[in-house]
Amino acid sequence: MVRYINETEFITKIGLLYCLWEESADGITVFFLGRGKNASCEVIKKVKNNCKFLDRISVTGRKSKDIENKINGYLDGRIKNLDFKIGFLTGTPFQKKIWNTAVSIPYGKTISYKELAGLAGYRKAWRAAGSALKENPIILIVPCHRVIKSNGDFGRFGGGEKLRVKEFLIGLEKKSKIKEPPCDYSRNDVR
Repeated sequence: MVRYINETEFITKIGLLYCLWEESADGITVFFLGRGKNASCEVIKKVKNNCKFLDRISVTGRKSKDIENKINGYLDGRIKNLDFKIGFLTGTPFQKKIWNTAVSIPYGKTISYKELAGLAGYRKAWRAAGSALKENPIILIVPCHRVIKSNGDFGRFGGGEKLRVKEFLIGLEKKSKIKEPPCDYSRNDVR
């Protein structure tokens, strides 16, 4: 039996996003949502390697207006709940536990890495929790941007443009003075 996973890309306020997803009778399941084409390709490679003796995986290019509209609605501040199901095709059991715990952080709220580790049942593993978030394959839907340092700083979050994305997302959700998004990919000539 062949399992079909769809691949799409679309432009947003925070840059070009890549998405791996599957559609079934009960809705859309997102497996990857990220900013890097290389990261998307790496997930596909890992999935195919992990499924050698199971179902075959076929990745097909297919647009999803539902995903694109909801993500852009969220980034415009019109949508607060990205109600997609998520499926982790990669990651260790620890990483998956941290990612699933991060999903429970409410819109507009932030918690510390230490609090996240405690909620996941690993109260002393806050650094490991931070490392797990660094590998989060489903940004926005698994809201790693809502996790900050205990002193209120944002933490490294990849630094540079990625840190500006985190600052933008937290400002968007808290309705504070929102800085401009770090990228302007709304122009047609950018690709």
